[in-house]
Amino acid sequence: MIELNASSFLSAATSLARIHQVYSGLSAANDEKLIPESVALVLPAVRLFEAEAQAIGARLASVSAHRFMTLLEQNPCEVTVVQATIALHDIESRFADYLSEIKLFTLSAQESPFMGPVDELLQSEGFSILFPSASFEVEEAAKCIAFGRYTASVFHAMRVLEIGIRALSKRLGIPDPLKPSEKNWSKFLGAIKSQIDQLWPTNSRLPGSEGVAFEGLYAHLDAVRNPWRNATMHVETIYAPHEALHIIRCAAFFMVALSKLTDEEGVIP
Repeated sequence: MIELNASSFLSAATSLARIHQVYSGLSAANDEKLIPESVALVLPAVRLFEAEAQAIGARLASVSAHRFMTLLEQNPCEVTVVQATIALHDIESRFADYLSEIKLFTLSAQESPFMGPVDELLQSEGFSILFPSASFEVEEAAKCIAFGRYTASVFHAMRVLEIGIRALSKRLGIPDPLKPSEKNWSKFLGAIKSQIDQLWPTNSRLPGSEGVAFEGLYAHLDAVRNPWRNATMHVETIYAPHEALHIIRCAAFFMVALSKLTDEEGVIP
């Protein structure tokens, strides 16, 4: 996948086409060499197009543009009007062939922000450092939203939460389970609840305390377990855009809250 700077690319393509049109109409001067003023006009446009063509992978168009640039940069320039016209036609023709072989997709103004880095997506500076693995999953979930792959985005959101559960378990000093049968949400959540109650007994938890913060994280995980986690694992479930967005936002809320208490390795940030 290639990210295209649409405005720069459009400017490069239209400038080249405009110059080609001008030279195509100069049939009476076909054998005349380009004057320095003409070279100064053509060269920047070809140079800009060559860079944009190379950026999107239009290799043959880029090679053709570079060949023409080399001729224009000679001192003195020996390129004639007809040679310039043929060269410009060759560049455009090769580029048109390239466009016929690929598909271009665009993102709307509402979709493009989902392509940003995790710290911007979560509006949480430093999250990418505290949770590198989860950061990848958050960014992938957001990209799936941008590209309309809503069910896939929910899978990534669930992976985000699993990373969060493991980090929370490490922070609370809960050993990593060795048996495969113990590696499920129900077992993890049971161990987390038990450890929270042991470290911060219910009757002694004060508002705003660390124990209350961990209790809130547990409640959030317990709430998403059945309706989302279990449903995601079955092929019958297909998520609509609003459902996927809601799930991702809930996962993001949980991870941002968790990042204030621990990093991915269970260490206090």
